[in-house]
Amino acid sequence: MRNKRRETGFIRFSRRLLVMSFIVFVVGIVALNSYESTINVACNQLEKEIKTIESDIDGLDMKKLELASFSRLESVAQAKGYTYKQNTATAAVVGVPEE
Repeated sequence: MRNKRRETGFIRFSRRLLVMSFIVFVVGIVALNSYESTINVACNQLEKEIKTIESDIDGLDMKKLELASFSRLESVAQAKGYTYKQNTATAAVVGVPEE
């Protein structure tokens, strides 16, 4: 007498479906972890580039302040023939003919 029953087609199909689902799940997890690490590397590169650009901008701001300083403007004005009287708030042109 046989106590074992023969497996039906539905049970075999269900078992195969379970195994295939598990395999797809594991492969999906590995693929997503790989994709996440790739994105993290790209983000780190972008953050590094952003920091570099921000430091360049800060350097340019300092250069702009240096070039716009009063002493720099005064030296450029004197090179062009302008003078500055400290007792007034106007600049006077000395030695340049009016056009």
